[in-house]
Amino acid sequence: MTPTPRTPQLRDRRFARVRLLSNTIFLAASALSAGMVAYFASTAVATTPGGSTPTTAATTPTTVANSGGSNGGGSSTPTTTATTPTTVATVPVTTPTVCHTSASGTFLGCW
Repeated sequence: MTPTPRTPQLRDRRFARVRLLSNTIFLAASALSAGMVAYFASTAVATTPGGSTPTTAATTPTTVANSGGSNGGGSSTPTTTATTPTTVATVPVTTPTVCHTSASGTFLGCW
């Protein structure tokens, strides 16, 4: 009992099914990859060029009581002056890069 030989049409149909499955897997993986890149790019935290985020110094508003001035009487409502917060940016510290060669002149690299 030998199996019946496959015709060229059956062979071509089988190759077409495998090719369709391969293309579907490739397109699905590409779409998933693009979606993940877009998601991670949207959740990434932006930093300054030095690699650290600027820090903001905390300030408190100052309250000054009205002393009366020229009218002779004092007011019971205090005057509040607000101060603006100052932003302190950190500057990155860089070390110089030195390239090295051996005694025979062979390039060893830069570090």
